[in-house]
Formats: sequence, C-alpha cells, structure tokens
Amino acid sequence: MSEPRPPLSAAELAAGQVAAIVTAAEHAAAEIAAKADREARELKRDAERDALKMRQDAEREVARAKEEAQAEAVRIAEIARKEADERIKGAEEAANEVLAQAQVISGGLQQLAASLEGQADRMLRDVQAGHRRMLEDLRPPAPGRSIDGGAEEPRPTRPPAGRPGPNPLGDIDVPSWVEGSS
Repeated sequence: MSEPRPPLSAAELAAGQVAAIVTAAEHAAAEIAAKADREARELKRDAERDALKMRQDAEREVARAKEEAQAEAVRIAEIARKEADERIKGAEEAANEVLAQAQVISGGLQQLAASLEGQADRMLRDVQAGHRRMLEDLRPPAPGRSIDGGAEEPRPTRPPAGRPGPNPLGDIDVPSWVEGSS
C-alpha cells in the first residue's frame, strides 16, 4: 500500500503552482516562437514571390519597350532610306537633265564655232582682197597705163571745198543685216 503522504504546505503548493505556470509559460513561449518563425518564413516566401513577380513584370515591360523601340527604329530607318532613295533619284534626274542640256549647248557652240570660223575665213579673205586692191590703188600706174592695163583714164579731181563730190564709199557692199536695221 501506499504510504500516506503528508499534507503539503501552502508554500509547497504555491511553488508547485508557480512551477506549473512557468512550464506552461515556457511551453506557450515556445509555441509563440514557433508560430512567429512559421509566419516569418511564410512572409519571407510571400515577399520573395512578390519580388519575383515584380521582377518578371519589369523584365516583360523592358522586353516590350525594347521591342517597341526596335520596331520604331526599323520604321524610322525605312522612312529615312526611302527619303534618301528619293533624294538620290531626284539628284540623278537633275544630273541627267543638266548633262543633256550641256550636250545640247555643246553641240550649239560647236555649230556656232564652225559658223564663226567660216565667217572669219571669209572676212579674212575679203580683207586680204581689199588690202591687195588698196595696195594696187596706192601704186602709181606705169606711165600711160591704167591699173587694169588699158589706157589711163584721167583721175577725178577733188571738188572745191563745200561742194559735195562723188561718194568714196559708194562701191562698198553693205551686209544685209545692216540694211535691215535702218
């Protein structure tokens, strides 16, 4: 049988109750710490998930912005290429037109040069012929002979001062372009 236990004193009873309270408090503190640890790990996982989601959203936004920028760059490059092609085409057309005009002008100048050369040759021959005639007119004819080899004709004398005489330029042919302007 069991021996009867002596009755507990109030101090022992209070000490037992305090020990039970401390044990319960320690147990509650351990549970609270475990719960806080679980909640902290769960909050950390949630924060990591949120951070990952934010990072993925940012990466998608960057990729979308990059694609838009590349598309805009391609569009602008195409517009610039078309404008450059149009300007080059216009410049080529202008250059071809200038070349054609230069060729026409060159042909005209060549014709003008040939015409002027022909006129210059005729003028030179006319001047040379006139010079020969003048020299022949300036040489005194052989006595009793005229310039043309026939009998000498009397030379006209000068009219007295103030009276008109024969026109010394009367035998000069006036070009048609001068006659038309008077």
